[in-house]
Amino acid sequence: MKHLTSADLNALAAQLQAMKHSVLDEIRDTAADVEIDLQPQDHEVQSHADEAEAERLGDVRFAEIEIDRARLRDIEQAEQRMSDGRYGICADCGEAIARERLLAQPIAIRCAACQATAELRLHR
Repeated sequence: MKHLTSADLNALAAQLQAMKHSVLDEIRDTAADVEIDLQPQDHEVQSHADEAEAERLGDVRFAEIEIDRARLRDIEQAEQRMSDGRYGICADCGEAIARERLLAQPIAIRCAACQATAELRLHR
Protein backbone atom coordinates (compact mmCIF):
# COMPACT_ATOMS: atom_id res chain seq x y z
CA MET A 1 0.00 0.00 0.00
CA LYS A 2 3.04 2.26 0.06
CA HIS A 3 2.25 3.39 -3.48
CA LEU A 4 -1.11 4.76 -2.32
CA THR A 5 -1.38 8.03 -0.41
CA SER A 6 -3.76 8.43 2.51
CA ALA A 7 -5.93 10.57 0.20
CA ASP A 8 -5.98 7.67 -2.32
CA LEU A 9 -6.96 5.22 0.41
CA ASN A 10 -9.71 7.52 1.68
CA ALA A 11 -11.08 7.97 -1.85
CA LEU A 12 -10.93 4.22 -2.49
CA ALA A 13 -12.61 3.44 0.84
CA ALA A 14 -15.40 5.89 -0.02
CA GLN A 15 -15.73 4.34 -3.46
CA LEU A 16 -15.99 0.86 -1.94
CA GLN A 17 -18.65 2.08 0.49
CA ALA A 18 -20.66 3.62 -2.36
CA MET A 19 -20.37 0.39 -4.34
CA LYS A 20 -21.48 -1.59 -1.30
CA HIS A 21 -24.56 0.57 -0.75
CA SER A 22 -25.45 0.30 -4.43
CA VAL A 23 -25.16 -3.49 -4.42
CA LEU A 24 -27.20 -3.79 -1.22
CA ASP A 25 -29.91 -1.61 -2.77
CA GLU A 26 -29.92 -3.81 -5.89
CA ILE A 27 -30.22 -6.96 -3.78
CA ARG A 28 -33.11 -5.49 -1.79
CA ASP A 29 -34.90 -4.31 -4.94
CA THR A 30 -34.47 -7.63 -6.73
CA ALA A 31 -35.55 -9.60 -3.65
CA ALA A 32 -38.67 -7.43 -3.40
CA ASP A 33 -39.41 -8.10 -7.09
CA VAL A 34 -39.02 -11.84 -6.53
CA GLU A 35 -41.40 -11.69 -3.58
CA ILE A 36 -43.99 -9.84 -5.68
CA ASP A 37 -43.58 -12.37 -8.48
CA LEU A 38 -44.19 -15.22 -6.05
CA GLN A 39 -47.52 -13.78 -4.93
CA PRO A 40 -50.42 -15.76 -6.40
CA GLN A 41 -52.26 -14.02 -9.21
CA ASP A 42 -55.78 -15.34 -8.58
CA HIS A 43 -57.46 -12.93 -10.91
CA GLU A 44 -55.67 -14.11 -14.03
CA VAL A 45 -55.99 -17.29 -16.05
CA GLN A 46 -52.59 -18.93 -16.22
CA SER A 47 -51.38 -20.95 -19.16
CA HIS A 48 -48.34 -23.20 -19.20
CA ALA A 49 -46.56 -20.51 -21.19
CA ASP A 50 -47.36 -17.95 -18.48
CA GLU A 51 -46.06 -20.30 -15.81
CA ALA A 52 -42.90 -21.00 -17.81
CA GLU A 53 -42.30 -17.29 -18.32
CA ALA A 54 -42.82 -16.60 -14.61
CA GLU A 55 -40.36 -19.37 -13.74
CA ARG A 56 -37.80 -18.03 -16.24
CA LEU A 57 -38.18 -14.53 -14.80
CA GLY A 58 -37.70 -15.91 -11.29
CA ASP A 59 -34.55 -17.74 -12.39
CA VAL A 60 -33.19 -14.53 -13.91
CA ARG A 61 -33.89 -12.57 -10.74
CA PHE A 62 -32.24 -15.21 -8.54
CA ALA A 63 -29.21 -15.16 -10.88
CA GLU A 64 -29.09 -11.36 -10.51
CA ILE A 65 -29.12 -11.73 -6.73
CA GLU A 66 -26.26 -14.24 -6.88
CA ILE A 67 -24.21 -11.89 -9.07
CA ASP A 68 -24.87 -9.04 -6.64
CA ARG A 69 -23.95 -11.24 -3.68
CA ALA A 70 -20.65 -12.12 -5.39
CA ARG A 71 -19.97 -8.40 -5.97
CA LEU A 72 -20.77 -7.69 -2.33
CA ARG A 73 -18.35 -10.43 -1.25
CA ASP A 74 -15.62 -8.91 -3.49
CA ILE A 75 -16.23 -5.46 -2.00
CA GLU A 76 -16.10 -6.77 1.56
CA GLN A 77 -12.88 -8.65 0.79
CA ALA A 78 -11.35 -5.45 -0.60
CA GLU A 79 -12.38 -3.62 2.57
CA GLN A 80 -10.77 -6.39 4.64
CA ARG A 81 -7.55 -6.19 2.63
CA MET A 82 -7.56 -2.44 3.23
CA SER A 83 -7.92 -2.86 6.98
CA ASP A 84 -5.24 -5.59 7.01
CA GLY A 85 -2.78 -3.44 5.04
CA ARG A 86 -2.79 -5.82 2.08
CA TYR A 87 -4.89 -3.64 -0.22
CA GLY A 88 -3.37 -2.82 -3.59
CA ILE A 89 -0.99 -5.79 -3.61
CA CYS A 90 -1.37 -8.34 -6.42
CA ALA A 91 -2.55 -11.71 -5.14
CA ASP A 92 -0.47 -13.52 -7.78
CA CYS A 93 2.89 -11.74 -8.06
CA GLY A 94 2.92 -9.68 -4.85
CA GLU A 95 3.69 -6.43 -6.69
CA ALA A 96 1.74 -3.21 -6.27
CA ILE A 97 -1.44 -2.85 -8.30
CA ALA A 98 -1.30 0.42 -10.22
CA ARG A 99 -3.12 3.29 -8.56
CA GLU A 100 -5.02 4.01 -11.78
CA ARG A 101 -6.23 0.40 -11.92
CA LEU A 102 -7.48 0.55 -8.34
CA LEU A 103 -9.26 3.84 -8.95
CA ALA A 104 -11.00 2.27 -11.96
CA GLN A 105 -11.58 -1.12 -10.30
CA PRO A 106 -11.30 -0.78 -6.50
CA ILE A 107 -11.97 -4.49 -5.93
CA ALA A 108 -9.06 -5.57 -8.15
CA ILE A 109 -6.99 -8.37 -6.64
CA ARG A 110 -4.40 -8.60 -9.42
CA CYS A 111 -2.16 -6.22 -11.32
CA ALA A 112 -3.07 -5.77 -14.99
CA ALA A 113 -0.44 -8.27 -16.22
CA CYS A 114 -1.50 -11.03 -13.81
CA GLN A 115 -5.19 -10.36 -14.55
CA ALA A 116 -4.53 -10.74 -18.28
CA THR A 117 -2.72 -14.03 -17.62
CA ALA A 118 -5.56 -15.28 -15.40
CA GLU A 119 -8.14 -14.43 -18.07
CA LEU A 120 -6.11 -16.23 -20.73
CA ARG A 121 -6.01 -19.37 -18.55
CA LEU A 122 -9.75 -19.10 -18.00
CA HIS A 123 -10.51 -19.00 -21.73
CA ARG A 124 -8.38 -21.98 -22.73
